[in-house]
Amino acid sequence: MHHIAVVSTNQYKYSETFIHRHVEMLPAKVHYFFDGYLPHHYTTKGVTGRAQPFGANSLLRRLQLKPPKERLQLAIQQYLLQHKIKAVLAEYGPSGVEMLPVCEAANIPLIVHFHGYDAYRQDMMQTYGGQYPALFNRADAVVAVSKHMCQRLQDLGCPPHKIHHTACGADTDLFNTRCQPENNPPLFVSVGRFADTKAPHLTILAFAQALKLAPEAKLVMAGNGHLLEACQILAKALQITHAVTFLGSISHTQVMQLMQGARAFVQHSVTTPQNDTEGTPVSVMEAGASGLPVIATTHAGIPDVVIHRHTGFLVSEGNITGMAAYMERLANEPGLAGALGAAAAKHIGQHFTLQQHIDTLWEIVSGCIKK
Repeated sequence: MHHIAVVSTNQYKYSETFIHRHVEMLPAKVHYFFDGYLPHHYTTKGVTGRAQPFGANSLLRRLQLKPPKERLQLAIQQYLLQHKIKAVLAEYGPSGVEMLPVCEAANIPLIVHFHGYDAYRQDMMQTYGGQYPALFNRADAVVAVSKHMCQRLQDLGCPPHKIHHTACGADTDLFNTRCQPENNPPLFVSVGRFADTKAPHLTILAFAQALKLAPEAKLVMAGNGHLLEACQILAKALQITHAVTFLGSISHTQVMQLMQGARAFVQHSVTTPQNDTEGTPVSVMEAGASGLPVIATTHAGIPDVVIHRHTGFLVSEGNITGMAAYMERLANEPGLAGALGAAAAKHIGQHFTLQQHIDTLWEIVSGCIKK
């Protein structure tokens, strides 16, 4: 079995389960590096393993006169060589930039997996964008999670033949029981960080409009983030607190259970003034896999996985009235919700499962090893 390294900024962040799945499911002995774009710690015991610092040995102690970053680079390089690491998968573009000189010094293939903000957000472009062309030219492969991102990476200078498209996929081992939205009450669910790109406040505004024509409708929002309190204030100001519930962070199993009782999934993703953009939201794919129709925006990778009028409905970013109209329609037409949901489950099951993503990603990684 090959030994590979997966590099992430955080060891265990609840909103990055797609990275945890890479660590847990890739068919290799995974050494997990984390704590910074140039990682400071590692574990070989999975996502929750005990963190060990790089450089805790006599060789690195003899290098104390070198600058701290150079010492860390040498420590990581030594680890890669000692443990016969065959490839490095860097999660996020900046991790790729920081790991590039280390991988080159160790003569180890580097695969860079972009996820969203790292390909778009202005502060990322100001800090790392100037280094991306060199990364693209010297990395062995670049992974994008949406067709929109593939084009973005080409625009940033990545050779098209190096770009591989694979969305992170829905865990159909968990989200495998098709719910029956036609038999459920008009409950709309939203799952995700209360972040600018997901614009939960716009979902609430759309729901408030739909509620006027579908007074039995309810909205349940799961997740945490810096916009949570503002959204709670907004719901109160709109006088719809009787119809909106905020759950905070919940487990994947609880997400699955929540979806089982819903009529539809809703998300109003937008591009922010800083050009921050999502990849392909995993929760959208999980909803589809569960048999829920999705009402969302034509943002980033969402049109890759939601087929308008076949598996759900799409509106342009900021079109609150349009989103409200589709919410009201599904609230009052359960049969339509059932038909869209059945088509969504089939579509996600055929094209966007987690296992398909892992298989594709491993083909990319193993192909670079064979080179």
